Amino acid sequence: MPLPTRLTATLATIACVAGFGLASVAPASAASQIRVVVNGEPITTSEIAERTRLMRLTSKTSAASVERAATEELIEDKLKLQEGKRVGISVSDAQVDAAFASIAGRMKISPAMLAQGLAQQGIGAKNLKERLRVQILWQQLVVGRFNRTVTISDSQIVDALAKKESAGKAAPKGDGKTTEYTLKQVVLVVAKGGNEGARMREAESLRAQITSCDQLLAAVKPLREATVKNLGKRTEDEMPEQFRGLLGDVPAGHLAKPMRTPIGVEMVAVCDRRDLKGDFEVRNKVEEELRQREGEVFARQYINDLRRIAVIDYRR
Repeated sequence: MPLPTRLTATLATIACVAGFGLASVAPASAASQIRVVVNGEPITTSEIAERTRLMRLTSKTSAASVERAATEELIEDKLKLQEGKRVGISVSDAQVDAAFASIAGRMKISPAMLAQGLAQQGIGAKNLKERLRVQILWQQLVVGRFNRTVTISDSQIVDALAKKESAGKAAPKGDGKTTEYTLKQVVLVVAKGGNEGARMREAESLRAQITSCDQLLAAVKPLREATVKNLGKRTEDEMPEQFRGLLGDVPAGHLAKPMRTPIGVEMVAVCDRRDLKGDFEVRNKVEEELRQREGEVFARQYINDLRRIAVIDYRR
């Protein structure tokens, strides 16, 4: 699901800052104080001030409004990091550094120059890096939960297509039809110098046994150097090249004929199949738009739920 980790126009402004060398802005010198406590973890006035400077680069609202927004963003950052810790998901420094370097690369400057441009505005590179860390973590959290709990139904896709077509935005290209398969892949590894013929016989025996994908794991488990992979939903053109054209006559719950590959012997199991009418490219685009929209709603509900059960203590 292409859920949101997009960086805002803030970064484009940072590029201008780095490129044109605007006058430096000195950080506030007042002693830092605790302004908010989120589930026992403090957010200080210095953290808020620095995040405010980062957000002010593109904000056209009043200073007080930006400061409030920065405070709320830091609160949500704490909640997201705490949630990541709770479910056992973390983001490495290497991932964060790579994201920071990617931003610099898109600006055609070095990471050091990006850090220097931020420093000229009284913003430490660490602040942006921590913001990136939270964005990467939040994407992992949302995508993981979204994929487990949210599905886009055929009726939603059909309704969305109808609305686009009535508005003249998605006229179908033709009356084509494609088949979508829900697939699993069985791999029987053949070691160097191994008996490929014996593995092929094992594959044929397995193929004769299986009448449901639910049987696969138990049937493959006793076999040495064998595994089952979940390929998910694929149309004909999205399948591994060696398996294209093999599934037309394979009933749901059965295995296609085994194929020799560089790894060993492989088979694809058809767990389910359905015919999709209309132009698949248009349909796929509409489904992605629906997933994006649903994902944004889901992400907002997720953070709202975290806020609802959190203990947030504002101090003045």
